[in-house]
Amino acid sequence: MQDNLDKIVIVGAGTAGVNAASALRQQGFEGQVVILGAESVAPYQRPPLSKAFLAKDKPPAATLLKPGAFFPTNGITLEMGQGVVAIDRTAKAVLTKAGVHYPYDELILATGSSARRLRCPGAGLSNVCYLRNLSDATRLHKSLRSAKSVAILGGGVIGLEVASAAVALDKQVTVIESAGRVMARVATPSATNVITRQLKAAGIRFALNARLARIDGVDGQARTCILESGEAVAADLVVVGIGALPNQGLAVHAGLLCDNGIIVDEAMRSSDPDIYAIGDCAAAENSYYGGRIRIETIHNAMVQAQIAASSICGVRIPDAAPPRFWSDLLGMKLQGLGGLTRYDKLVAFNGKNGVETEVHAFAGDRLVATETINLSKRQSELSKLIHPAE
Repeated sequence: MQDNLDKIVIVGAGTAGVNAASALRQQGFEGQVVILGAESVAPYQRPPLSKAFLAKDKPPAATLLKPGAFFPTNGITLEMGQGVVAIDRTAKAVLTKAGVHYPYDELILATGSSARRLRCPGAGLSNVCYLRNLSDATRLHKSLRSAKSVAILGGGVIGLEVASAAVALDKQVTVIESAGRVMARVATPSATNVITRQLKAAGIRFALNARLARIDGVDGQARTCILESGEAVAADLVVVGIGALPNQGLAVHAGLLCDNGIIVDEAMRSSDPDIYAIGDCAAAENSYYGGRIRIETIHNAMVQAQIAASSICGVRIPDAAPPRFWSDLLGMKLQGLGGLTRYDKLVAFNGKNGVETEVHAFAGDRLVATETINLSKRQSELSKLIHPAE
């Protein structure tokens, strides 16, 4: 640890930012730690927003990342409602929207990502929704109760989780996906075939290889999604889940190197050695993927928070761990391990009930990734079998 380090500022109060602050204390940093969060509410967990939050009759209170007493007990200054608008690298300070300057010795950017916005006629209709934060989830919870037909644009993790919640509420649900299968970016055909079959059996309709042309509305509200094929999909609620973009604007304007995320080295340092980036906003080298990648998972945010804190404190950086993600879909728990980008062989093991599934992805003879459905106890053992690329 550098002897002259006195103040660390963390921009972002999500999983990455809060875990970085916690890790700094665990690693022995005794100086000031300040977290600046743009939202006005205490730091909360985001995964439940597309799962249990939508299923409850009344919107539950957000699940906090840490108890309220955690921050003062650990000497961490938490400033919510303090959106940062600029970084002054020369003065080593950040400026908030309210005009407050926060000087730093080391800066950690944990700014997360934002929903990719829909660009087509009708995209601005009042009942076209996104899901990235607590405010979005609260609005969507209310809208789901009054809707009859729901169109989900995008068959990724968020889209399918919202679709699961909607069909459980007896809504007519259609998932519109431009690819030939759902979850194509994060899961193998073996796993998505099982998921699609079960979701179809529950009443969810899928329009695959389908592109949206426009959304038609009445009195400012969506009523029909028109596909490029000419097909009309009834929808009095449209939920957009077409991916996310890194919140890298601060870094770009500060002159940091960015390419679909803030480029960082193995210690999470950006092109400025006094500025780190972690979580959804960071593009980092990952030995399990064999290159630089931006990963939008809770596990990745927590791992990178530990790496950045270790680097700042001058302690040994944790060994690389297989990336992982999970999703809950109508009684199915999908869990993935490893880097699912370069594989040439899949081996699937299916349980007797047609749902329990285990998939192994190989590159040559090397196991690069695994997936399980409703086999949570397998994760510990499988994680030992996956190794980084040489």
